[in-house]
Amino acid sequence: MALAVSRRATGAGTGAAAAYRASGGAAPTRATGSDSIATRLKIGWRAAGSRQGLLSIGGLPPVPGTLSIAGGSLIFQPAEGDAAIAYPLYRVQVSDGHPVRRPSVTLLGVDPAGRDSIFLFHLEGGVLETATPGVLREVVSQASRVDSLGEAWATNRFALVDPADTAAQLETLQALAATTYADSMFRLFGTPARPLGLVGERGQRAGRLGEYIASRDSISLSPSRMTQAAQLRHALAHELAHRWQKAMPGELRSLWAGVGPIEDSLRYGFGNEQEHQAEAVAFAVHFLQTTAAPDLPTDAALDLLQAYERLVPGTRVMARRLVAQPLYRYHPLASTLLAPARSVAARGDEHAENVDVF
Repeated sequence: MALAVSRRATGAGTGAAAAYRASGGAAPTRATGSDSIATRLKIGWRAAGSRQGLLSIGGLPPVPGTLSIAGGSLIFQPAEGDAAIAYPLYRVQVSDGHPVRRPSVTLLGVDPAGRDSIFLFHLEGGVLETATPGVLREVVSQASRVDSLGEAWATNRFALVDPADTAAQLETLQALAATTYADSMFRLFGTPARPLGLVGERGQRAGRLGEYIASRDSISLSPSRMTQAAQLRHALAHELAHRWQKAMPGELRSLWAGVGPIEDSLRYGFGNEQEHQAEAVAFAVHFLQTTAAPDLPTDAALDLLQAYERLVPGTRVMARRLVAQPLYRYHPLASTLLAPARSVAARGDEHAENVDVF
């Protein structure tokens, strides 16, 4: 699995270079609100005027949150209380000796299905899905709109572990292997023959977050190249999916029949079916973990699944396959996802008015 971030995030001028946060250093401020993902989805992340959106950060599955504008940056506040993230809406380039603002937001597409249109935007290292695009739509359609915005800034990204501290990296992997999450993943896909290890020098030079070595039945991860624990969990699920591919190639081919390709050239797995499948599995795992709350409305959960499917086609297929496993026997969506006569994408078609919120 190569570095699972949009190539935009690694380009010049992003202002978001990864850095190591030393032990005891000041951590980013966390929100203290009581909203859970279940609560936030009950409200409806697509509700007109709600300033809601789903953000895929660094290639990860989308999470719900609140949108606002500060100066020339979009601020995304995740619903689960993680630190707010700032994305600059423009970059400054020099043209004929003068600084010129260029939009750093592009429109990936518009999905007209369902109750309202969903706009998908590329930011610096993220993909935003929202029904209330506001100023983002103006920035995309009128490049000069950025000239009226204030100063643009971006939040820093910090590495999980010091790249020079091999012992700390191994401790991080040992801690991951001891979590209930890892235990669940091993129950789903089997436990590799060897303990989790670190990606070697060759894989690091290739920018890999994780590797599955089939000949050794081993998984290696690279926590020093990650900026959040969610990437570590996602990488584990992704690499275990490669283990599943090796063990059950016929089943994977059967499951994959009719699944369309990833359309976004910046999304990991684009043009590579093996990696696409592994990403769909990791997305499906994330979806099932996220929607395990018993009070989450089914319609809200299916809306979220559709959002995952927009980014990585095949997520729905893999979610249906995984929820049939004993691990998810009591998952709130088990009966819905497995119902043969009901499309898990089906939901009401009532249309809410699009409202610009920024």
